[in-house]
Amino acid sequence: MDQEKSRLDELETETKTHIVQCEERWKTNFNRMDNIDENLERIEARTIAFGAGIIIFLAGLVVTILTTGAPP
Repeated sequence: MDQEKSRLDELETETKTHIVQCEERWKTNFNRMDNIDENLERIEARTIAFGAGIIIFLAGLVVTILTTGAPP
């Protein structure tokens, strides 16, 4: 009976240790995912700005060609 109690106490200690370690790992993972989300948002904003710049540039070219007339 003492051996079973001892084993039960050991398992309980291991389980508590495991839970604490898992909580710390998940905290670390969530922090890393937050950083990844921030980086993706920054990349997305830059991509949108770059795309808008290209569209404005191309629209300017079209307007310039239409207003100056195409060469014969």
